[in-house]
Amino acid sequence: MSQNAKILDALVKEIETAQADARLDFEARLARLIEDMEANGEIVPATAKGLHEELVNEKIEAQFDNLPV
Repeated sequence: MSQNAKILDALVKEIETAQADARLDFEARLARLIEDMEANGEIVPATAKGLHEELVNEKIEAQFDNLPV
């Protein structure tokens, strides 16, 4: 297991156990790590990509929650 894969595994576990309002803070770190792994030719697990997509969607929804009606 590569160093990036170990970091990814730890980061995913941290995100999964984080409070709902704190999860969005991890999106940029996860995105960077996924990009780095792909640039190095490493395989990124589908679960990590799915989690990133989920965080992006949550971030978008959070922006709309703050819009006045």
